[in-house]
Amino acid sequence: MTTQQISVSEFKAHCAEQLRKVETEDVALQITRHGKVVATVQKPVAEESENKKSIMDYMGSLRGTVIFADDYDPHEPAWADDEWEMNKD
Repeated sequence: MTTQQISVSEFKAHCAEQLRKVETEDVALQITRHGKVVATVQKPVAEESENKKSIMDYMGSLRGTVIFADDYDPHEPAWADDEWEMNKD
């Protein structure tokens, strides 16, 4: 995003044109009075990050994609006790 500085009087004279430039181009305007910046006009932050997704957009997105084997029992251990490394001697 580029930043341009214009004076208050120039902004007042061409306000609609300057706002259109902010809307259509990747430009931020710094409005100055006596060489000091008094305001900045730019696109809203929400509009720039509109395409970004939050974690809530992904919650539940894998629902229904897991397929279990016919002999799967969620209450049975995944491995037998003698298959664990710590139980081997």
